[in-house]
Amino acid sequence: MVKVEERYTCFWPDFDLQGSQDWKALDGTKLLKRELPEDADALAQDSRWPALFPSAMCIVTTGDGFFSAMEKVVAPVIVNRFPYVMSLSFCVRGLSTRHYPRTRFLEILEGGEGVAVQFIAPGEALNTVMDAIASISDEDIDKRITSAGLPTRKAISNDAPVFSDAYLVYEGKLVKESKDIEGQTIYQKPYTDIGSHRICFFEINTIQLQQDIAEGRRQIAWQSLPTWSPQCKVPSLEKITIEEDTSRYQKGYNPDYRFPSKNTIAFEADYIKNGMSVMELSTELKTDNDDSRWPCFFPSSLGMITSFMDDGTPNLMPCGSTAVIGRSPFIIGICVGYAAINERYRPRSSLEIIRKAGKFGCGVPFVSDKIIKAITYAGNRSIKDDQRKLFNSGLSVDESFDVPILLDLPITFVCKVVNEIRLGTHIMLLGEVSDIYVREDVTQDNPLCWYPWAKITTE
Repeated sequence: MVKVEERYTCFWPDFDLQGSQDWKALDGTKLLKRELPEDADALAQDSRWPALFPSAMCIVTTGDGFFSAMEKVVAPVIVNRFPYVMSLSFCVRGLSTRHYPRTRFLEILEGGEGVAVQFIAPGEALNTVMDAIASISDEDIDKRITSAGLPTRKAISNDAPVFSDAYLVYEGKLVKESKDIEGQTIYQKPYTDIGSHRICFFEINTIQLQQDIAEGRRQIAWQSLPTWSPQCKVPSLEKITIEEDTSRYQKGYNPDYRFPSKNTIAFEADYIKNGMSVMELSTELKTDNDDSRWPCFFPSSLGMITSFMDDGTPNLMPCGSTAVIGRSPFIIGICVGYAAINERYRPRSSLEIIRKAGKFGCGVPFVSDKIIKAITYAGNRSIKDDQRKLFNSGLSVDESFDVPILLDLPITFVCKVVNEIRLGTHIMLLGEVSDIYVREDVTQDNPLCWYPWAKITTE
């Protein structure tokens, strides 16, 4: 029997990059390059992501009052704070046996408009759900939940079934057209089609969390970055010591995350139901820095977003709402704040920098003291106050490419901005990947290791 850890652990690459015709060594560098897009025949043979971007997974259920359905979704992501919005991406155009149209699922979803985004701890229950999804086609998708044979109940706010084994449930409905805090119209449609995928937006209205977790008797344990061991040294750059501004709000960062803990907000439940602590979200705008934080744990990774200013200065922005949202073309979405609410949610200089440049780099960080310090530094600095923000983060950069390439990172995606979506407090920039750069010490024998599910612990 395959152990749970083995079943869900991802290693990339699992093939010889340097022996692949898709990857070319760049003279004078320690980088390999792959150009996109692929043609239809190549996608039909293998439509897996061409390089790793660490993303969480979840189980999504929906119902229209007559039928119910469930899917596995890779890269769910919180994309906006007020309103509290999540995006989920579904394939709508057939590319391969892996990427097939989720036609029936979307029909049921559009009929009922609601979803239950569920997180189940790795183990037999999750195995059963994943096996049901893998073995039953989209045409018979209404049979998946009964095939799993696990107990369910109806969601609180919509008709989606909820698994009793889920420790965390986000309930939401397709967004409705509204105005943002600047009076501009948002969400004229609850989704955006981009190539092979449809990005659907859901306003979260209810969160369920198992009562013993909400009360701190157990914790959700989440490692938000992959692990990897660099084998080559990169050049060190001189840092300029900048006096720390202790008067400003400082965001911390720790990839080894525990919820709840002394460093997180408490889960403020409105009531208990079915052994779950339930929070019903209001649409009230919260201006306090701490009160405006996400109301509960949500598994997310992070992209290291780079861009050039008009004068050629390289910029760095760690972005916690970064996700792969389309396969053909290969699209990475990043969400950047534009609304002036507080120090946590304020207009980001990086938004206009990327807009003007028309492109950005998306680097994949990993668990490393150096990388974590850089994320913390860059996440609390604006390039308006620190023109050497990237250099002072402690990371090395190669400025000879279309975007700044962070040499400390194993993988960098080069993205051309092809669209943007206004969400309320954030803009989602859609970047089509044109090139991927990978360090030569990322190999089959020295791969990145990624685990896409959170665990539950009593420690």
